[in-house]
Amino acid sequence: MHPRFPALIASTALLLTAGGCASNDSQAPEPSPYHGATVQPIPHNVLAAAVLVRATGFDSSYVEYTAGAATGRTPAVAFGGDTLVRVPVLGLGTVTSYTFRVGLTRAGSADTLVDSLPFTSGSLPAWIPAVGTIGTSGEPGYLALALPDGVVMVDNAGTVVWYFQTPNSVLNSFQAQPAGVYTLSGNTAAFETQFIVLNALGEQTGTLACLGRPTRFHEVLVEAAGDAWLLCDEDRTMDLSGEGGDPAAVVTATVVQHLSPAGTLLWEWNSFDHFAITDLPAADRGGAAVNFTHGNGLGFDTDGNLLLGFRSLSEMTKVNVTTGAVIWRFGGLATGFTILNDPKGVFERQHGVRAAGAGRVQTLDNGLNAPSRLVRYQLDTGTMTATMQWQFIDDPVTWTSVGGSTQYHPDGHATVSFGRAGRIIEVDASGNPVWEVTGLDGVYVFRVQRLSSLYRAGQGEPSR
Repeated sequence: MHPRFPALIASTALLLTAGGCASNDSQAPEPSPYHGATVQPIPHNVLAAAVLVRATGFDSSYVEYTAGAATGRTPAVAFGGDTLVRVPVLGLGTVTSYTFRVGLTRAGSADTLVDSLPFTSGSLPAWIPAVGTIGTSGEPGYLALALPDGVVMVDNAGTVVWYFQTPNSVLNSFQAQPAGVYTLSGNTAAFETQFIVLNALGEQTGTLACLGRPTRFHEVLVEAAGDAWLLCDEDRTMDLSGEGGDPAAVVTATVVQHLSPAGTLLWEWNSFDHFAITDLPAADRGGAAVNFTHGNGLGFDTDGNLLLGFRSLSEMTKVNVTTGAVIWRFGGLATGFTILNDPKGVFERQHGVRAAGAGRVQTLDNGLNAPSRLVRYQLDTGTMTATMQWQFIDDPVTWTSVGGSTQYHPDGHATVSFGRAGRIIEVDASGNPVWEVTGLDGVYVFRVQRLSSLYRAGQGEPSR
């Protein structure tokens, strides 16, 4: 009898009393509350498995795994009122024989280890490059690399711990989201018009796309509550003959959409409503098709307002997340700031716009020519000045005309990917290099992102 079912216990006692002839010796033994477990291999990731656990009356289950002296333990997964739970086991070594021990938890009781199951991991597929690392990272966890053939996660020693292949792709835009999921878009037919949503095992659980507009693959943000923020496109036919362009030019501008977890449109912001075509350099206004804004940056500033990046305009823009009003524009022809202490004096065609603490921003300044650089600015909205705190220029000099990313870490460090150059560097709070990934020179690494856990995707980027 179980203390969680007092009504059942009382009813059974009354029946036994009324019957008068029942005895404890004649009662059938209670069935075991543990009903068994099985291991599921994950065909697309030989470094992972899932354990299906069946049990009654427990709160959650976890797996302890051992291989010789090496040990590990997964987070516990709640049964949620069911008798079946699926426990992911991630980050296993290659071609290694493991023993999985199934653990069960119940409030007020000690954990119970109830079973041992064998599992052997496999060999990495040939498309995954051999990478290494130099230096010492100041950040815990793992680094997700968005490579042309798929996504690879490595630890600080360069050991592969997770992967997901997207065959025949040119590039991939992969992000860990605050909602605890992964999103992926790229140049393959299945992904180019939407983001697919993946769980921690790399299994597709849904899709994300703009409503009524083409979806831009560059960035998406899925908040912890499930709200999604997406970059979209709108085309308008415009007479640009007065600007040295085509009288019937098709002009493409960026739209931001905020969708509810159910996929309904909550808010929309259109750059056509806030920017003039003359904000675009004159040399880019010609031709039958004009890439007006090329939005490629989407995130939140420390006060919860939107921080956007527009590559064609060489501009970062801060937008009120409620009213849609432009709070400030930094960079490009329409800038409201004067840049100080920057030997270059401008940033151009940037990627990876991110808040870097209160009043600070950072970006990968791709540049019109070498070198590309990671640069961080302190913004003063009283004096409307942007003072360069530091810049990092790779040695030897690196240039990537497109692609790349940056990530700000709470200790002031930053991680940068130099796009097509394949260079991935971590710098300290003063912009000095401390750690790098090797073996990817010339590989198009569209984005990198630091994760503190393989089991909780949402630790990659801050939400509001």
